[in-house]
Amino acid sequence: MKRFLTTIVFCLIFLATPLRAHAHSASTAYLRLLPRDATVAVQLSVALRDLDYAVGLDTNGDGRITWGEVRARETAIDAYALSHLAIAADGAGCPPGPVTHLTDQLSDGAYAVLQFNAACSGKPHRLRIDYSLLFDQDTLHRGLINIVTSNGANHAGVVSPTTRSLSLDLSASEGGAAFFDTVESFCVTGIDHLLTGIDHMLFITMLLIPAVFVRKRGADGRETQVAANNFRTVFVESLKVLSAFTLAHATTLTLSVLRIVYIPERLSESGIALTIVLTALDNIFHFMPARRWPLAFAFGLVHGLGFASALGPLDLPPVALGVALVAFNLGLEMAQITIAAVVLPLGFALRQTLFYPRRVVPGISAAVGLLALAWFTDRAAGLGLMPF
Repeated sequence: MKRFLTTIVFCLIFLATPLRAHAHSASTAYLRLLPRDATVAVQLSVALRDLDYAVGLDTNGDGRITWGEVRARETAIDAYALSHLAIAADGAGCPPGPVTHLTDQLSDGAYAVLQFNAACSGKPHRLRIDYSLLFDQDTLHRGLINIVTSNGANHAGVVSPTTRSLSLDLSASEGGAAFFDTVESFCVTGIDHLLTGIDHMLFITMLLIPAVFVRKRGADGRETQVAANNFRTVFVESLKVLSAFTLAHATTLTLSVLRIVYIPERLSESGIALTIVLTALDNIFHFMPARRWPLAFAFGLVHGLGFASALGPLDLPPVALGVALVAFNLGLEMAQITIAAVVLPLGFALRQTLFYPRRVVPGISAAVGLLALAWFTDRAAGLGLMPF
């Protein structure tokens, strides 16, 4: 086991060294709107790697996207972006004007920045954004929206393949309806983040399927699992484990968004896959401490990095950013508790059968462990072969 852990450490050191190849992972675009009288100033920032998937920027196929290649495809970029983005004020469309092209360098790479003015029929009171960029290419893509009104209120929201439109009351103050708009949008995003994120779902599964057993050390020093006697105890202990994961997830997410901690995407994604491998192996060989909440907290610190690079460039003021972070993690915790409420009663009912402890737990753990190992290898080598 010591040799195995040493190998893992060397793998992590190797991951910190950048390679040219990069996997196409879940992506985020940023939409900033400034309504002023009958005009809405729009700024859309989309990663060049994502636009390459959508319209083809790397025309010479050398694996690098140059400014000249972006300029040559400006017409195609405009056609794609504007056909997947619509802005309406009080029920009437706001057609876009001429587009200015810029570039920006964010923590996860180079971005194309499209700036234009959308002309409305009058001063907007309620703004609706319909957004569908990249959803056909990447089902994990998210559009993060920040609307700054003339009275200084920030309205923040998220669009996804399941929530492609956002409607906001611009007359609301930052402490009123704007606050609840942000809470609702990011809470839903936290739920969606867990339910659509295969990394978190696999990890939560690895934590929950053995939760109906208690580990005991025998006279020979070996640990064995015995069926738990009380469902309430099982459920409470599981809530502690899931809450520890959420707390750790929120900690690294916040530190990264505030730019206090920065971990390269390749390292964080590989680290997430590695936590799933280790948890799956522990379900079979029981080499980690029996108490699961410290494990969930330690590994949750790694998982928090998976969404961290997305919120920073949204450029929210401190209060709105804090609200977004709390709402996001609240949604995450709600989704976890719901999953536990479904999975744990089933596991508890089957815990004393031979099939569940001898076939289901090791079988599912082995399958998840192999999948996570393939994912780890894919991210570590920068192969980009995995579809998620």
